[in-house]
Amino acid sequence: MKTRSLAGGFSAALLMSTALVGVAAAQETGVVQLEDVIVSATPLLRTTDELATPVTVLEDEEITSSGATTIGELLKDKPGISHSAFAPGASRPIIRGLDNFRIRIQENGIGSHDVSAVSEDHTIPIDPFSAERIEVIRGPATLLYGSEAIGGVVSVLNNRIPQYAPENGLYAEAFGSLESVDDGRQGGVLAEFGHGRFVGHLDAFARKSGDYDTPNGEQENSHAQSSGASAGGSVLFENGYIGASAQLFEADYGIPGGEAAEEGVFIDLRQVKVNAAGEVTDLGSFIKTVRGRIGYSDYTHDEVVNSEGVIGATFFNEQIEGRAEFLHAPIGGFEGAVGFQAGKRELSAGGEASELISPATGRRFAMFIFEEVKVTDGATLQLGGRVEHVNMEGFGVEVVDFTNAADAEIDDLGSDRDLTFTPVSASAAVIVDLVENTTVGLSLQYSERAPALMELFSKGAHEATATFEIGDPTLGKEKALSVELTAKRVEGPFRFEAAAFHTSFKDYIYKRITGNSCGEEFDSCEVGFGEELTQVAFTAEDATFIGAELGVEWDAFALNSGVLGFDGQFDVVSAEFDTAGDVPRIPPMRIGAGVFYKQGGFYSRLGFLHAFEQDDVGVNETTTSGYTDVSAKVSYTFDAAEGEPKFEIGVVGSNLLDDEIRNHTSFKKDEVLQPGASARVYGRIAF
Repeated sequence: MKTRSLAGGFSAALLMSTALVGVAAAQETGVVQLEDVIVSATPLLRTTDELATPVTVLEDEEITSSGATTIGELLKDKPGISHSAFAPGASRPIIRGLDNFRIRIQENGIGSHDVSAVSEDHTIPIDPFSAERIEVIRGPATLLYGSEAIGGVVSVLNNRIPQYAPENGLYAEAFGSLESVDDGRQGGVLAEFGHGRFVGHLDAFARKSGDYDTPNGEQENSHAQSSGASAGGSVLFENGYIGASAQLFEADYGIPGGEAAEEGVFIDLRQVKVNAAGEVTDLGSFIKTVRGRIGYSDYTHDEVVNSEGVIGATFFNEQIEGRAEFLHAPIGGFEGAVGFQAGKRELSAGGEASELISPATGRRFAMFIFEEVKVTDGATLQLGGRVEHVNMEGFGVEVVDFTNAADAEIDDLGSDRDLTFTPVSASAAVIVDLVENTTVGLSLQYSERAPALMELFSKGAHEATATFEIGDPTLGKEKALSVELTAKRVEGPFRFEAAAFHTSFKDYIYKRITGNSCGEEFDSCEVGFGEELTQVAFTAEDATFIGAELGVEWDAFALNSGVLGFDGQFDVVSAEFDTAGDVPRIPPMRIGAGVFYKQGGFYSRLGFLHAFEQDDVGVNETTTSGYTDVSAKVSYTFDAAEGEPKFEIGVVGSNLLDDEIRNHTSFKKDEVLQPGASARVYGRIAF
């Protein structure tokens, strides 16, 4: 571990700001329980109907009953969201066709600090069980979170650093489930306790599953298991808190499909993370509220290339990040916040991947502002801006030509590069109250993204994905101009959220399949696919994304003291390069509907989600057929008197028609089917 050197290069101003939060909080007395509000989309703690940006919210009950083992699997059926589905143990969310380096995954405001964006076979070391709430911000969220959020943010929120005290000084929860399709079993426990001003938090989980069944038989090498634990504590004050947490995440999972399955390739990973946070409100001065967070993580995973345990490659990622926000008193009707964010990342690989990414370092520092003003009684204007300074250091190659040579012409193989970028982003949005509980919003945003380390410095074989990846250190900033129209009704018997968007990318960076294949070295590359690894090159082209999303829920009829209702959803995105051709791996159009009944603690739902055929494909990309995923759920929460345990049991069925499901966004779609018909039983007790 290189904690001292890494932390020493971090912004001293950020560390000082976080310390000031604790000093201010320590001057107060008393205890307060903070309100349950949206915290990711704006520093002003607005609710979803007060935002022009679409925000999907999952509460802990839905997260628990889903049984999802990864964040991508948990979110995959929400409007506008799909997942990479590379392996049961590794699935990253895809928002409106954008993935990897454009989607920021974070926990309590600090990035996941992993290598899941580096390659689709790498998992996110955040387990769904740890989440009390997940917010998905669709559309650019670069103003608050930077270049990595040019396509959206998945924000996992929990109380690992406690911000409130449990009622009666103690809260505990236990969860367990069994799954038929893969003999899966999972369980977890959580406890929060308080004494005086001190509040503590403990949680732990474990999951294990075998190879899952498909309509065509067992999907070889699709087993997965993971476990983790966390401990944290805070001191609460009348108007704030200060606290810290430490957590461990471990996993190993197989890579299904092709030679990886035949050889029994699997990934074994471990991450240790330490976070600190603080907040103080009601300061009684021009600065009303100060918030600060800082997180450090040390991540390692081995790619084991056969069932005998031989390690082919190892990835290392060490990272530190922090942010601070300062909310100010109203100025001429404007209410808002300023803040800054800084971080440093050291990424490297060993073994067979040592050429893929030699030691590379990324540093970021950013300042941002967000302001809001009421222009009329029913209209609110939101404005924002952000400036970043990004420095990337690593060893890269300059690709001259891929078109006619069996192997690419390459200059300066392995030369050291020191690159600097200054991404700038700005936005304007107006939210108008139309009628009771209904709002419309119009937003315009210009965003810039600095290329990621892998997009710049990749230069070798990646066995787990069967690709030979070549970055381009001459890449410039990726730029996007987005326009979005939204309409929302979040309360009442009829609720909906609709959005239509248009995004024009300048120099959109993507993995282009060149039509060549390679062995382990550059000089082994040849025209066609005769070698074992598919050659891909990070390439920039102008592109346009257009799409729409709709989610509807209607409590239609009163029936036997309960409510019978209907829900529906729709999403579509079209993505084309401005020159010609389609952007690869864009999710197909989907439509879904369901009928539900709820009465007291009883809930049931039967529904379907249909994905259409996707034949708008990129060069050297295959099409996928449509499918229909029929699902059902029945659950019951037993009434409990105050102070008594609350117990919930449920049964969930998925892909009940046992349809052949191939996920078009997956690099493995031609080799790997998604799980077949499955039933899951779960139970949860809280007190």
